[in-house]
Amino acid sequence: MSHSSVVAHSTAACAHACQPRRACPKHLGHILNRRARKAFAPHRPSAGRARSLSQTLVAASSQVHDLHTKWGIEGHVEFDEGKGGQPIVRLRHACGSTAEVYLYGANVVSWKQPQGEEILYVRPDAVFDKSKPISGGIPHCFPVFGPAPAPMTQHGFARQSEWTVANTSADQQPDDRDPEVELVLEDSEYTRSMWPHKFKAVYAVTLHGELLRTDLRIINTGDKAFDFTAALHTYIEVLDIKKASVKGLKDLQYLDKIKDPNNPTKQMEDRELIKFTGPVDSVYMKARDYVELDVGTGEYSWYSVAPTC
Repeated sequence: MSHSSVVAHSTAACAHACQPRRACPKHLGHILNRRARKAFAPHRPSAGRARSLSQTLVAASSQVHDLHTKWGIEGHVEFDEGKGGQPIVRLRHACGSTAEVYLYGANVVSWKQPQGEEILYVRPDAVFDKSKPISGGIPHCFPVFGPAPAPMTQHGFARQSEWTVANTSADQQPDDRDPEVELVLEDSEYTRSMWPHKFKAVYAVTLHGELLRTDLRIINTGDKAFDFTAALHTYIEVLDIKKASVKGLKDLQYLDKIKDPNNPTKQMEDRELIKFTGPVDSVYMKARDYVELDVGTGEYSWYSVAPTC
């Protein structure tokens, strides 16, 4: 009862899988793999504001310490203060690959290969003060993808909610330990004010060698069925947009949203290799399990989506 779609934006190098779902426990997961001045006037905060900021930083530091004491695994799963003093989880695999996940929005903002090559993209104007979702990385779309009914904002509330740590591990492969963190978001007075359903979202982020695995499960904890859409709205860093390309979408129907996003035109993809010569905003319907991406290096990586019930 579901379909997959892939959206590509040439300006942000973003791809996602969107899954319309019913309320039975389900999950949406994907695996990613890569082989291959602004001037401003000084501002002196008031004494009251300075004290408030100081108290906030002290509280954040205490939270990070507690998280690391409870959930940290030396050399594999570590908790630290990220930008804006926000708690961040750092995963490190024995092969040298790393990933960083903010608890705010459960957003994976960095995934680096053993050689230090960054795969994900975060916009230069991204903010980390919780005033809005982090722009870039792998932000969540839940319980809606796209425009949402008021008072919910576009793409839902998961991307601007504080997730909690449920588990960490680094022993799935005893000889080659896979660091993992499992984050949870549950319904609250805040979420129910926008979406009146009981749920539990469980999100696991794992490094398996050079692979990044993400697994999102939505569980209905109430007694009434509900519909939702979800996406892991991944931003991939592109080195040269003129050389970048995508394979694996030929013969699929897609919605072209460039001229009119509210009334996209239906097209049939006849290209084996999709290049970017201008703005692109296309939604591919019933997409296959994976597509291949060349970010401008001449080497292809693959992006896999595996929805199951």
